[in-house]
Amino acid sequence: MILHITNDYANSAVYKNLISNLDQNGIEQIIYTPVKSKKSIGGNLIELKEKESKIIYSNILNMHVDRVLFNVKINKIYKDIQSKVDFKKVTCIHAHTWFSDGAIALKLHEKYGIPYIIAVRGTDLNQFWKLPHLKNQGIEILSHATKIIFITPRYQERFLELEKIKKLGNEIVKKTVVIPNGLDPYWLKNIEARKTKLSSPYMLLYIGVFTETKNVIKLVKSVKNIIEQGIDCKLTFVGGGGSQEKEIFKLIANNLHFEFLGNVYDKNELKSIFNETDIFTMTSVKETFGLVYAEALSQGVPVLYSENEGIDGVYDENIGVAVNPRSIKSTADGIKKMIDNYGQFNFEPKEIVAKLDWKKIALKYANLYKEVLNNETTP
Repeated sequence: MILHITNDYANSAVYKNLISNLDQNGIEQIIYTPVKSKKSIGGNLIELKEKESKIIYSNILNMHVDRVLFNVKINKIYKDIQSKVDFKKVTCIHAHTWFSDGAIALKLHEKYGIPYIIAVRGTDLNQFWKLPHLKNQGIEILSHATKIIFITPRYQERFLELEKIKKLGNEIVKKTVVIPNGLDPYWLKNIEARKTKLSSPYMLLYIGVFTETKNVIKLVKSVKNIIEQGIDCKLTFVGGGGSQEKEIFKLIANNLHFEFLGNVYDKNELKSIFNETDIFTMTSVKETFGLVYAEALSQGVPVLYSENEGIDGVYDENIGVAVNPRSIKSTADGIKKMIDNYGQFNFEPKEIVAKLDWKKIALKYANLYKEVLNNETTP
């Protein structure tokens, strides 16, 4: 029995797709997800065919206190999970983040001797690791983990370049493995050929929320910059919401070079939008993977992305241009470079999405669990 500990199961289709595909492989699972609100209970609920499998939503977190007092939150979850899970049945723990989930896995490992694996995500490297009072705890979690999973090669590289991690030696390096997130099956079934001709005006697209992390204000200013240089283009926004929405609306008001469509949930409609797009643009300052990049690539659309974040380093093929997200000039130059060299992108959408099939990814995790259990039983 695999125990998944994931703080964000209710809000992320990534976890739902992984759990569902593991279930199809006959793996018994308990998914434990502590939530901050009753509204999250039942989020991403799926019917699991394995009889012993279940999803446990536990509404125990406080939206304010638990964001600040890390170990108060960990102890609360540690106590609660033991009241809801029979640990005699659990053979391996999969903590879906290094800190928030990994800290609980470590405590359970110390009490029950159950091996655990952890995933290192953007929030772990960009936020938790930077907190001095959590560094020793973070290292202890790594030291006792059997495997350390990264969603992209760049995050693995960034992790291994940290001075405190280097000091831990080769034992940590040997534990690391890269397993990407998968794509929604819709995009696997509806692949389009790579685009080779530009529209007039050049059609750019952004999909996502308007937050500081997504860096949309600098993207807008970069597009305005190239328009001022006489390059005729149009940036369409799908999504919205977030802390910077009002500021972005002010920046694009009464400007025909920008179009806001709001949220689009229908995948056929999204596909139509991609079909009218020349370049997908998302220059986040922090991005663990960014599945929307892969969605764009599945539709034959090259991407503008951030250096050392998200999809950077995942593919050997020329899928687009990486830029410094904090620089308006770098972003503007990146868009111009994509326009000037549009015919030189050499990715094949079928090959891109083949690596992101949840069935194949679930199989990798299933084999990883077997490896962990074999290590435990080998003298």
